[in-house]
Amino acid sequence: MGPGPDPADRADERPPDVAAVDAGNAWAVGLEGYDPDRRYTTGDPVVLRWDGSAWSRTSLPAVPGRVSFQRVAASSADDVWVKGAPILPDGDITLLWRYDGTTWTEVPYPQGATASTLTIRDMSVVDGRAWLVGHRGNAPVFHEWTGSSWQEHAPPAECVRGGGFVNFCTVNAVKAFAPDDVWAAGNGMWNGYRGPLLFHWDGTAWRVVQAGLNGQPFSFQAIDGLSSQDIWAVGDGGGMGPGNLVVKRDGAGWQLVGGPNVSATPGIAVGADGTPWVVGKFPMASFSSYGPAGWSTTAAPAPPGSSGTVYNAVAAVPGTVYNAVAAVPGTNRVIAVGSVDLPGTSPLRLQAVVAEYSTR
Repeated sequence: MGPGPDPADRADERPPDVAAVDAGNAWAVGLEGYDPDRRYTTGDPVVLRWDGSAWSRTSLPAVPGRVSFQRVAASSADDVWVKGAPILPDGDITLLWRYDGTTWTEVPYPQGATASTLTIRDMSVVDGRAWLVGHRGNAPVFHEWTGSSWQEHAPPAECVRGGGFVNFCTVNAVKAFAPDDVWAAGNGMWNGYRGPLLFHWDGTAWRVVQAGLNGQPFSFQAIDGLSSQDIWAVGDGGGMGPGNLVVKRDGAGWQLVGGPNVSATPGIAVGADGTPWVVGKFPMASFSSYGPAGWSTTAAPAPPGSSGTVYNAVAAVPGTVYNAVAAVPGTNRVIAVGSVDLPGTSPLRLQAVVAEYSTR
């Protein structure tokens, strides 16, 4: 592993997401210049691009006022999507832009165009189609860009009120392998079931995949894989305690793999050699990989002079946080993005950090 700061070395940067399509094309998005004491009047979106040799700032979409970039997904160097939102005091608005290799164009998203309870948690792109998943109030949301328009697909029947019970499902992550082969992950509860869930789209309907996890006190937070027959999903208890859950799908079906015993797991990426990498946030930033000997967890790297853990009057707080991780297709390179506290700054400021792993 090797850490590297944002190439422009600007403070108050928080890159929350990263995507890669090949060895010469990757993108990281986030927010910079944000001051929590002036939360509605500060902050600007940022897009970083990897060109095969270095990270640099790249062109931005035209944005309406203060906007944060929260998600990025790509299927090729000329099909990159960014999800953002205005920095507003009330309600969520979802904005989407698409990069065709030359220019950014906003993709109208009527479902999220006005302040509401609609919250998009994740995004995946394949063959010119984009999938957005999240929730509207307590109801799960599955939205598909078909190439010309948006379609909202009905959630599985188990996720809908029925039989006198208030059923619910949450959807936190999505991974699209083909237009008729999309997987999502979260959790749910209905009469007879409570625990983490997987969801599958076959081109016609979404269905629930329980994977034998009834009663487990976790929710899946991230999902990734090399194909529909080689998928990993990781979950945690929402910061309510230590431990997590990891499952793998192969030719024999879903298997419980256990977990690297970290209490917050925002991301997972599967390298070309099939090795999964899990990002841990608490009690300290960490990366965990799985091999023949089981899980191996190491402290996440931090730039020289920074601290992995900061202590305040209440508890130990990670000084370095990684928010997302992506595998570079066709390689064993993995990229994670996050932020690190800048020692000696008051009020405390943050700097973007990129960590990379590669087997040569």
